[in-house]
Amino acid sequence: MKRAIFGLCVAYLLAEPIQASLPAFPGAEGDGAVSLGGRAGKVLIVERLDDPCPTKACTTEDLADPTKLVPGTLRWALLQPYPRTVVFRVSGVIELLPDKTTWNDKTKQTDIQRLANIRIKSPYLTVAGQTAPADGITIKNNGITLLTHDVVMRYVRFRTGRQLPVFAGQQTPETFMIANNAHAVVIDHCSVSWTPAEGLSVYTGELWDGSKGTATDITISWNILGEGLVRHIDGRGHPSSAFMSGYDGDPKYAADRLSLHHNLLVHTQKRNGDLLTQRGQFINNLIYNWQWLPTVLSGAVEADVIGNTWKAGPITLADYDQQRGGLHLVPAARNQKQKDPEGWWDGVPGEPSLYLKDNRYLPAGQAIKGSVNLLCHYAARTAACSKQLPMSWWRTKALSPNGIPITAQAAMDAEGLVLEQAGANQRINSFGQWVNNRDLIDQRYVDEYRSGTYRNKSFPFAESEVGGFPATIEGEPYPDADKDGMSDRWEQQQGLNPADASDAAKEAPKASGYTWLEVFINGMNVN
Repeated sequence: MKRAIFGLCVAYLLAEPIQASLPAFPGAEGDGAVSLGGRAGKVLIVERLDDPCPTKACTTEDLADPTKLVPGTLRWALLQPYPRTVVFRVSGVIELLPDKTTWNDKTKQTDIQRLANIRIKSPYLTVAGQTAPADGITIKNNGITLLTHDVVMRYVRFRTGRQLPVFAGQQTPETFMIANNAHAVVIDHCSVSWTPAEGLSVYTGELWDGSKGTATDITISWNILGEGLVRHIDGRGHPSSAFMSGYDGDPKYAADRLSLHHNLLVHTQKRNGDLLTQRGQFINNLIYNWQWLPTVLSGAVEADVIGNTWKAGPITLADYDQQRGGLHLVPAARNQKQKDPEGWWDGVPGEPSLYLKDNRYLPAGQAIKGSVNLLCHYAARTAACSKQLPMSWWRTKALSPNGIPITAQAAMDAEGLVLEQAGANQRINSFGQWVNNRDLIDQRYVDEYRSGTYRNKSFPFAESEVGGFPATIEGEPYPDADKDGMSDRWEQQQGLNPADASDAAKEAPKASGYTWLEVFINGMNVN
């Protein structure tokens, strides 16, 4: 079935109707995999690393107004109101504007105003971080909230860094939040670390602006998520986490159809794939060196958990009873009639529906003798952990795929693939070829997983405790005279005209429906 594309400018459409069944890029899988992204839209070029205030006042409204933003900046490109593919002519660290803080004399604490978070509300967007030269692109200081549909984000590093002062409430900013109205979204081969709260999250319901809604059909694939920053310098408070999905308010707003596959989740206190949602797939992920409650499924979630590995690390060994395993099942707060649902996991009320296959738990050190059960179930908030689950909770078949079925490997085979390929580990060169581009930080995470080590005795309060941001390497962008996002050298090889920008949006022969721009940025061989 072809999906109607409301609001697309006719000038950006392909001659043939866009097929809804076409993967967002070759190899895209999971519930969000048929996202249109910015296919056949305008090419926007990021050629600046700064994030300037568009007006002297620099208000939240100004920073959300695409007509006032400075062309060539990341914020300007992300917030434009038409279908678009974002490519990069620069490499290095984009330091987003921080949020505003003010001292409150009445409460005797610091208040936070979410000034500069980039809230993307216009659909049909592809962000091709793989087009950046040299070391690629890293986003620092602030984050992104996604409030729309048909978005593809690839090969971008998000490393927020410690924000001071530390606030009485949850540490802000959110690094990457997928929120109300999001659907047909793919976050693929990104690296997310040094986050003050959640790294990557799906959070729906009633938001800060009073809006209500949900999110569906999301794919989180081949990412490295982890090494969050602890809440206080002594490790107390809101935990650092890699990924969670949750909601605020009515359970009908809980997100649905989430696919997490082939991700590496490392060095976080908790929340390594938590699903407080309706339906989700958790397939071929690696979870390493958590502190407690590594992965939580709450309430009436329907979940497929296939081919994952939980590997305990030095922090796990020191601070957590490994006998409880890696996967924790908890009742929804409303089932327990909790007065304070925030004090418990507020999943959809009801009983879970689970399909588990080929998951494993790898203990650390000599503290564990014998086998460790994967599952731990809490019948009530104050109850002890139980390894016995009602038979009615089990399914004999996996959920029917809504998008493109995920190619699952055996857990042992997936381990090597994820360690080799996860994160922002590649870029596209001027000949349209993939070349290795993993940075020192991601490489450290992979090495520590393999060796079962961690460089510190505790998780960091600030990124400076684990080496800080590495020196950036400036590189030459590929030649692109007509600014269509494609390398002139590559265009010549393909018989295209490097002086004609219109060919980027045309469908490439022998490319199964992809445009010439998509063929280039995805390193496809169509000869």
